[in-house]
Amino acid sequence: MPRILILTTENSLEWVKQVETLPVEPCEYSFMVYQSLEHLKDIFLEQIRLVDGVLFSGQIPHFFVQQHFPDIDIPMLHFDVTQTDFYRALSEYMYTNRDFQMKRCLIDFLYEENNYLGVKEWTEKEDFPYIFDATMQSYADHQVYEKMTNYHVKLWKEGKIDVSMTRLSRLPDILKPYGINLILVVPSQRSMVEKVNELLKEIQILQLIENQVVIAHLELSITRENFRDLEYKQMSLYKAILDFSRKNNMKFIIHQNTFFYEVITNYSDFKLITSDMESCKLVSYLSAELPFVVKIGWGIGNSIQAAQLNAEKAAHLCTTSETQSYILTKEAKLIGPLGSEDYIQVDTQYDSATEKLSAKLNTTSLQLKKIIAVMNKLQTNILSAEDLSIHLGITERAANRILKKLEEKGAAKVTTQQQKKLRGRPKKVYQLYLEEV
Repeated sequence: MPRILILTTENSLEWVKQVETLPVEPCEYSFMVYQSLEHLKDIFLEQIRLVDGVLFSGQIPHFFVQQHFPDIDIPMLHFDVTQTDFYRALSEYMYTNRDFQMKRCLIDFLYEENNYLGVKEWTEKEDFPYIFDATMQSYADHQVYEKMTNYHVKLWKEGKIDVSMTRLSRLPDILKPYGINLILVVPSQRSMVEKVNELLKEIQILQLIENQVVIAHLELSITRENFRDLEYKQMSLYKAILDFSRKNNMKFIIHQNTFFYEVITNYSDFKLITSDMESCKLVSYLSAELPFVVKIGWGIGNSIQAAQLNAEKAAHLCTTSETQSYILTKEAKLIGPLGSEDYIQVDTQYDSATEKLSAKLNTTSLQLKKIIAVMNKLQTNILSAEDLSIHLGITERAANRILKKLEEKGAAKVTTQQQKKLRGRPKKVYQLYLEEV
């Protein structure tokens, strides 16, 4: 059972304790109340080795700990108000205060990193509310409570605001003597559920990591014509992923987005699924179980973010004609399409020579590298559209366009020489002169 430490002020303890009744995976919670940010540091160091993850009652203690203990990699998150929570509180106030003006309001939990909770999208510059600071980094200041209190009082005394909105549970008691019209906004239970689940996911991920993080990005091919089938495809794909993991006795962490699923697994299971990066059992399974195409990209990285990015890039290289799978490793090596004897390996790392050549040929460096990889695999510079089609997983029509473009740029010419490994009788065979351009 995951052990979660919750660090909170005395004022927030009551609503924070609601976490014990939330509909989430069973957890072992421990609650610690801190009196000051310096006290928080002591508690954190005492308790951190006893738990699997940490939740803070707000952003200030979280940012403070992050700044002072940057090398501690235990999963840490904070309860926060969502846009829904914020606009519910704002709407309730505006309903009873019809003369409300946004420009005469201080909202101390808006900053660039949370996109100002969307407020900038619908307010004019002159109507934008007062904020504490544009960046959340300011919240890591050990004097942030005092500075924020003074800021609320200053604007109120100067007559610049009619109301303040805050996340700081201490402020209502502190600001009461000043008569400030203050709205305390706390996270809803729904927001708390989302945050606990997010933390549990990070804990699970950390426990799964062996040497590297492996993520699969499974993307649906959605067009305007088949958009109405989206919900059906989502449900079918999710069930198929679950069935595959259960049948193969593999532990998957599945994250759903509108048009794709993320599957997080360990490196050993990834090697089993891909037969040491040569084929893909998941492709075979989904092709047999689903009546629609799924693009599968495997990403490997030293961090979750790196693996996610690699997985997404790999998925975008799949065609829309059939379910395919590519791998992008942490060394930037592209492998695929898996499951075919004709798969290729491409080094996608930047190199100036290829970039210059791709600019001359008016093509992408990745496409150029893939063509070079095909030539290396076949050990010849004589290619047909069929060769490119087979090894790159594209249509012959698309391959013909690529070769024709190279011909126009003087990097290829039609030849009568036949390639030994040629399949069938292509209409044209091209001899490539990429290095001579």
